[in-house]
Amino acid sequence: MSETETAAMAQPTATLEAASMASGMRNLIRRFFSSVLLVSLTLGAIFWFPLWVYALVVCGFVGVALYEFFTMVRHRGILVHRPLSIGLGIVFTGLVAWRSLVEPGLVPTPVLGAGATAISWMWDIFWPATIVIIFIRQFTRENTFEALGGLATTLFGLAYIAALFSYLFYIRTTFPAQGQWLVLFLILITKLGDVGAYAIGNLLGRHTLIARISPRKTVEGFIGAVFVSGISAVIFRSMLGRPVTPLLALGLGLFLGVCGQLGDLAESLIKRDCQVKDSGTLIPGLGGILDVIDSLLFTAPLFYGILIYG
Repeated sequence: MSETETAAMAQPTATLEAASMASGMRNLIRRFFSSVLLVSLTLGAIFWFPLWVYALVVCGFVGVALYEFFTMVRHRGILVHRPLSIGLGIVFTGLVAWRSLVEPGLVPTPVLGAGATAISWMWDIFWPATIVIIFIRQFTRENTFEALGGLATTLFGLAYIAALFSYLFYIRTTFPAQGQWLVLFLILITKLGDVGAYAIGNLLGRHTLIARISPRKTVEGFIGAVFVSGISAVIFRSMLGRPVTPLLALGLGLFLGVCGQLGDLAESLIKRDCQVKDSGTLIPGLGGILDVIDSLLFTAPLFYGILIYG
């Protein structure tokens, strides 16, 4: 092969590499500005605005994430009534917000007394009523195709997104003196782990973690995420509002790091089954809201349990 032919073959390759680098840089810039916007919104909702604004922001995240989830499952051929399902999720999240303000914490209360009404609506009435409502919606369809899939998927979506993400209310209100900092601690440890997974996975990733779920996630990225979460917990342990040794903080961070990455893998499994790359396109460079909160869906309830029982 002549030098001219070799140069001609090398030119398209160099062009593709340059285009790939330019695309990666644009994506990184989009990620940066989207992250700055999300961080500003989060800090404002946690520290600067009234508690009802925080409730609205959490309800908004739940509503958009449910929209993305129920849109994804349509790609799977599962028929769900999207407006009804999203409405039920927002109602549940709003009830949790009310419950957390009336009687903070998941603690037993008497049948009569403060908070009893909110508890009844949430557990004794809401979930049974939801099951009845989605059955009635299925009755009105012209055929019974995927009826069981629609029922199960609706309930799973509500539990997976609305119920798990609502623990951000309990963390905030169960500990009124420190709740704001606890929410920030959780978000920092979880999302810095995601950043660690992305950065270390791109730099050092060689071994695919679970190829059938996500071919781009690597063992190195997973380990990097857990390591970054552990170190971050040691650095930010003063936010916990109680004496915590560096070793204990490291253990907490490592645990949350693992749980956060499992949450990310869980959403990747759903996306792979629905054959979509991202849950949505709302946030440039980051995908959809569900792509942003997927790891928090696993860490929030577990962190709350540690705070209560640890």
